[in-house]
Amino acid sequence: MRTMAILAAAAVTVGLAGGYAWTAWTAPSPRLPKHPRAAFMPLPASPEERPLALDQQWAAEADDANQAAPAAARR
Repeated sequence: MRTMAILAAAAVTVGLAGGYAWTAWTAPSPRLPKHPRAAFMPLPASPEERPLALDQQWAAEADDANQAAPAAARR
């Protein structure tokens, strides 16, 4: 009777270990997520496409030859 109990315990142990091993060997490989496809970045407008008013405003702000410095900048 003792031999049968040891044999049953060994069979259950080997059966469980074999089941886990079989599952690990036959498991499908994990799927990696697909990378998003690269897309083209929209190009900024060329200088020819920019409005002339913005260029004139930029030039007017940059021309400070005849302006007095503000009081905070004189200290």
